[in-house]
Parts: sequence; structure tokens; C-alpha cells
Amino acid sequence: MEKLRLKNSTLKVQKKKLHMQLKQKEEMGEVLHEVDFNQLQIENKQYQEKIEERNQELLRLKLKAGNTQQVLNSYKRKLHDVTARFKCLKTDCKSRCDQLGKISIELESGEQERLKAETVNRQLRQQLGDFRVPDVLDYVKERATLYDILKTVRSWERKVEIAQMALKTHRKEWSRIQKHSYQLNPWNALEGIPL
Repeated sequence: MEKLRLKNSTLKVQKKKLHMQLKQKEEMGEVLHEVDFNQLQIENKQYQEKIEERNQELLRLKLKAGNTQQVLNSYKRKLHDVTARFKCLKTDCKSRCDQLGKISIELESGEQERLKAETVNRQLRQQLGDFRVPDVLDYVKERATLYDILKTVRSWERKVEIAQMALKTHRKEWSRIQKHSYQLNPWNALEGIPL
């Protein structure tokens, strides 16, 4: 019974609190009528529909963001591939530019050599144009003269060789005679010494 009384007093206190809260709400104009409650339910339903629409929109945007992310990743891969290709092409371009520079230098050198060769060719053509072929008879006479001169030169060269050999033989003989002469007469050796 004590428990019932305690429970009853607790309920009375709660009832009192609720009446006071209701009274405060009435004073503040916050009393809910059935019409207000229905209005709140309608608004609540409208808000739930809006929330559902927003959730659908959010889901659609998330799907769109996922698709966009996939496209972005695809473009990033393509950009990476294009960048790598660009670096490769840039290196290749630099190499070709270096080769082109070397070829230009070689071309310039070749052009200078060509100009020199043309100058020499022009001079030779000029000499060829100025050249007059001698008559056949003059040519034969010149060849005969050349043959005679060469024959004379060979003859003189042989004579010089013979004279050199004779000189060598005479020197040896003279040296031998002088040696023999000093051995026979030692006073001859003294004749050459000044007193």
C-alpha cells in the first residue's frame, strides 16, 4: 500500500508538471489542436518527401561523382601516357636537332670543298682550253730529241762510274806505292819533315 501511495504521489507530481507545462504552452500560444497536429503531419510528410527526393538526388550525384572519378582517372592515365610520350619525343627531337646541326656543319664543309673543286675544275678547263696539240711531226722530233738526250745522259753516267772506279784503283795503287817507297828508303820520310 505504501508503494501504491508512493506511486500515486509520483503520478500526481507528473500530472501536475504536465498541467503546468500545458498551462505554460497555452500562455505562450503553443497549445496543439487537432488541426495543428494534422497540419504538422502533412508538413512532416512533405519534408519526408523532400528528404527522399534529396536522398535520391544525393545518390544520383554520388553515382555521377563515381563516373566522373572514373573518367578523371582515365584522363589522368592518358595524361601520364601522353607526358611520357612527350618526354620521349622531346629527347628524340633534341637528338635529331643535334644530328641536324652536325649535318649542317658537314654540309657547309662539303659546300666549301665543292666550291674549291669547281675553282680547280674551272682552272683545269681553262688550261685545257688554252692547250694546243702540237703537230705530229713536232711531237716525233721532240721525242727523238728526248731519246737522244736520255741516251747521252746514260752514256755520261756510265763514263762517270768508270772514272770513279779508275780513280779509286789509282788511289789504292798510289797508297801502296807510297807505303812501299817509305819502307825502301826511310830518308824519304824525313824529307817531308821541316828542319
